[in-house]
Amino acid sequence: MPSPDLTPLGYVFGRLAGAARFASPEIRRVSSLANVTSAWRAYRRDAGAGDVGLAHQPSSDPSSIIMTDDPRRDAVALWLAANGAPAIAEAATTVVRMINATRGFGTEALVLLDAAQDALARRPADGPLTRACALADVGLDHPLGLVRYAVGAVDALISQPDFAEGQGHDAMLPLPSRTMHHYIAPDPAGCWALNLALVARGVVPSVTGIVPRTVFRLDLNDTERSTALVDHSIQTASTAFRGLEDIESALYRGRDALAGLSRNARAADAWALVAAFGPITRTQIARGLGLSRAGADIQARALSNAGLVRLEAGGRLTPTLPRTSLRHPDLLDQGPLSAAAADLDLALAEVDRLLSGQGAAIDNVPNSERPVDNLTGHVGNDHK
Repeated sequence: MPSPDLTPLGYVFGRLAGAARFASPEIRRVSSLANVTSAWRAYRRDAGAGDVGLAHQPSSDPSSIIMTDDPRRDAVALWLAANGAPAIAEAATTVVRMINATRGFGTEALVLLDAAQDALARRPADGPLTRACALADVGLDHPLGLVRYAVGAVDALISQPDFAEGQGHDAMLPLPSRTMHHYIAPDPAGCWALNLALVARGVVPSVTGIVPRTVFRLDLNDTERSTALVDHSIQTASTAFRGLEDIESALYRGRDALAGLSRNARAADAWALVAAFGPITRTQIARGLGLSRAGADIQARALSNAGLVRLEAGGRLTPTLPRTSLRHPDLLDQGPLSAAAADLDLALAEVDRLLSGQGAAIDNVPNSERPVDNLTGHVGNDHK
């Protein structure tokens, strides 16, 4: 049975591990907040859209956990706050305050979460999916240790009925003039619980939603499941890396825009919430930072005056796009290519000088001695 190529997977996870290692404490703090909302999106993807969308379909709602109307967001934030590692628990506690979460998971959901945590607490076994992914010899300190960890948990959980994914089926949808084939997806199983438990463990760098529902499907062979896992893991790790880059860029932008404010101002803290969650309300800023309503309004206006956000109806703050210069920077003015660029400029200038000199010289030649253009029949450079 052929094993998937793990080189691209090792590259993206190694790059992400290096970026997380050298990230500043501020970037790590904002990244933890962003991981909570990413965990929410993964939950909706795996557990179904619920009451706010088509059942069992991936969610296309780009809103963060603080802006959604789905009541299940309370349970995700409360569970991460109670069971997460220190960095994730602190970030989830901030989210709990911001959304005023009160409703936790029910008994059945807690059973799935306990089973997922138990599977992660055991030493990863060399199950069929682990062998198919060629991860049996990968240590937990390796860049692919997180993947090895997750795959071992899948091998331990797939035998449980609550985690094994069913198979969808086709149905005939009656229409006025004809019938149409309609695919009905299976009910979501416990994949969401494993992904949430992985986030709660606070693995750095934290990659949310690393396990796709496909790996729990019993109708697929091990090669198909391993290929789906590797492809999905590459995508999620790349998304996490781009997320770190976006956070770093946003924080630098905020630091430059707010440089003139007092060190005691909380506008930078408010901007960190915007960088983590995107659109946000003044009430949520007040809850997240422990400010009064008037204090949150002051920070919102400071961000608006700095050009970082746009104030909208209902107390909503929407981040603005960074201003871009219309002039492209000349990247050859400095650096190792500057000498080569200077030589090229001199060579082109010499070519221009020679061409201009040849044109001036030919103007002084009589028409009888000028070369004839074979295409036009014109003499010299006289094309009139």
